[in-house]
Amino acid sequence: MNSGNPGDSRSSASEFLTSFDAGRLLWAELGEFPVMDPEERRTGDRVVGEVTAFLRSALDPEEVDRTRSLPDGFLTALQDRGYLRLRAEPGLGGLGLSAYNAFRVIAAAAAWSVPAGQVLGIQAGVGAGAMLPAMPEGELREFVRRRIAEGMVSGFGDTDAAGQNNTFPEMTATPTDDGTAYLLYGRKLFTGHGTVADLLGVSATVTVGGRRRVGAFFVDTRDAAGFRVAAALEYLGSRGLPNGELVFDGVRVPRERVLLDDSGPGLPPLVGLLALTGRVYFTGGPALAIARNCLVWSREFLARRTVDGSGLGSYDSVQRLVARTAADVYAMDSVARWSLAGDGPADRLFERFTAKNVLTTTAWRAVDRTMSLLAAEGFETADSKARRGGPAAPLERAFRDARGLRIAGNIDFRLDEQAGRLLLERHYDGRARARVPSDELTPEPDPRLSRTNQEHQKHLGRTLCELTRTCAELTAGHPERDHLYGRQFLAVAIGRIATELVTVTAVLARAASEPQAEGHGAGQDLADVHCTEAWHRVSVHWRELHAFTVPDYAKAGRHALAGPAADALTRP
Repeated sequence: MNSGNPGDSRSSASEFLTSFDAGRLLWAELGEFPVMDPEERRTGDRVVGEVTAFLRSALDPEEVDRTRSLPDGFLTALQDRGYLRLRAEPGLGGLGLSAYNAFRVIAAAAAWSVPAGQVLGIQAGVGAGAMLPAMPEGELREFVRRRIAEGMVSGFGDTDAAGQNNTFPEMTATPTDDGTAYLLYGRKLFTGHGTVADLLGVSATVTVGGRRRVGAFFVDTRDAAGFRVAAALEYLGSRGLPNGELVFDGVRVPRERVLLDDSGPGLPPLVGLLALTGRVYFTGGPALAIARNCLVWSREFLARRTVDGSGLGSYDSVQRLVARTAADVYAMDSVARWSLAGDGPADRLFERFTAKNVLTTTAWRAVDRTMSLLAAEGFETADSKARRGGPAAPLERAFRDARGLRIAGNIDFRLDEQAGRLLLERHYDGRARARVPSDELTPEPDPRLSRTNQEHQKHLGRTLCELTRTCAELTAGHPERDHLYGRQFLAVAIGRIATELVTVTAVLARAASEPQAEGHGAGQDLADVHCTEAWHRVSVHWRELHAFTVPDYAKAGRHALAGPAADALTRP
């Protein structure tokens, strides 16, 4: 995908954080919206077509949902065709796809079966092969390359029984007396591919000399004494996705198969950066697939329904529903392309950080909206529709799948808070500017945009400036970070506003890049719809930041959890 100088490790285009730090929208420095070159597009189209045809012949998505399992031999068939090596180099038996082409393949697979798409996404996004860029030359790197060439199923376990958001994992890694290895003790829950992986990465806490560090440990489960699958886990959605609770009871990992870092708490930074792309793959690709399916199902439904002799699609409220879904699909694909544009793991950092929530929450809006449009027909299962000979669009299954994607890869509101804190930190450490001259706040209108979208571009600039100024005021008013971060709702609101701004930026950049008939084509119309809806959502978040009064939620929560008030609330 063309983005900046292909020989650079970072894209030459600026990012959202560049504009945020400057306190104004640096539109001219954003660079062109990434466009696939024809050869790359043909390669992706070919693999998308092959994967789609294979899946349609290899599995029945309704049967997978009913039985909660993928067909026997399915993973082996994926491996034989190279689909578990989407991004691996051809010399290792891989397909060598670009980041966005891999995303396209994952989304195409998920359009037929979400768990099948997630299998591809987990393998490409957080499997051991995806972590190769974080591995220095040496034994670990060569070991993983050998395992890729041999054919492996992989994943990464990061959630302990206590949850995922602790600074230090509950799982421990104890150095052996001779210093040649570490012994892992603990459990991992909700681990994608956990029940089938033969090479598994896990996070664990190492304590040496009273100092704690977090490392990534790569376990060959084929010969790992002390490793076992305690339980296969099932979910409301994504039924059939291999997932499990894993036990590590003194599992020995040679020190050469460990990544440790001294830069601070958390996994080694490069591992964390690579995992951001992984989240886009295994949650964002399926999310886009669901939203696209919703648009297809809406079109099919409207083509056959009338009310009082008029086509259902002729009504204003229905037209607005469909336009919002179409704009959602346009925005989701724009964010995926925008965030995956750079070659280096640090490219478009904030864009990739927020992409997971953009894609999964937008898919949830689309599927919920489509459920309202199709009404009982949407709520009805595909099996029930088939029994009565009706159109068997599996919206009920998509509804369940979409809800799970908002949880996978960390919970949506927690990611919003982390995004907000990331921006606040830039004011605490001096990278962001608090004030800029007023005549520099709004960029020159992009002549490639329609008039309404030029107004959206101006509003984007004003809102970005206001967000930067608000963050500056909050950090100046709270010299102690912990005091500000204790008011989590502030960071959540900031993160949600910023996420909307990232999406609007990607949408407008795409609309400006696409050829338009007389300057106002389909992309411009969809961008206008998306931006209008985004500003409605942003206005809600501003009210959260500047509310004239804040209820005592802690007190109300205590009443709800304990004492006479709790008993009164829960009594029938």
